[in-house]
Amino acid sequence: MTLQDELTIDMTMMGLSHGHMQPSLMPRAHRHAEVELNFTEQGTITYLFGGDRITVGTGQLAFFWATLPHQVIQVEENTIFHWLTIPFSAFLRWRLSPTFVQQVIRGTCILGELDFTLMQAQFRQWRNDLQARTEEQNQIVLLEAEACVRRLATGSSTTNTKNATAPPMEPHLLSKVDQMASFIAEHYTELLHTKDVAEAAHLHPNYAMNLFHKHIGMSIMEYITQYRLAHAQRLLITTDINISEIALAAGFGSVSRFYSVFKASCGLLPGAYRSGLRLKPS
Repeated sequence: MTLQDELTIDMTMMGLSHGHMQPSLMPRAHRHAEVELNFTEQGTITYLFGGDRITVGTGQLAFFWATLPHQVIQVEENTIFHWLTIPFSAFLRWRLSPTFVQQVIRGTCILGELDFTLMQAQFRQWRNDLQARTEEQNQIVLLEAEACVRRLATGSSTTNTKNATAPPMEPHLLSKVDQMASFIAEHYTELLHTKDVAEAAHLHPNYAMNLFHKHIGMSIMEYITQYRLAHAQRLLITTDINISEIALAAGFGSVSRFYSVFKASCGLLPGAYRSGLRLKPS
């Protein structure tokens, strides 16, 4: 693997899709534009999300927005798991609790459990439905996936106790938010300004800032910084790449800016963070 491979992670598009497998270790992180729902039918699987290790055990569900680089770093022998990817725009249309949506968008991997037998049958049914490749079957999968995620959100400690529902978002506004978030996920390692993100959605910068903050829960620049930090955390933990190179590869304009933002967010300087959390070779 080249240095450039380590520093960059291409975005892929998977759409509405399903997989069922015995997972293996991933040589590098990957990311894609959809939200993802995982179910571990047997065994355990451990992911690295940015700088966080997340273990999904037997019978557990994991739900996350897969634009954040993630990598399988540990798998118990004979593990079997399922995944379902769901277009981000479909997730926004579900109008889930604003607190839950913002947790997902901010990069939290939501863990929970529902009835094991039901989930085992449900994921297998989704595989059969999607193999049919019809719009009607796709809609059935989306409706059932929405119900599943709603149950997961209801039982999640990240949700509002009042189970508030997000206000309706007009389809054209939903599309604009989706376009801006997707543009950031694709280009966060580049030099970006608010006007660049606004232009991607054909909006005035001031209107774009207000719309983004209203529905995402943070400013455009805060959101970009979150992606850059997660990218840098992953490289600090998994590589020996020089910290200055990591800062620039993650999209920070200067090394001093990177140190300042990293310390404010993580409570440690990058070198100390690397020393404390570095993955040991297997």
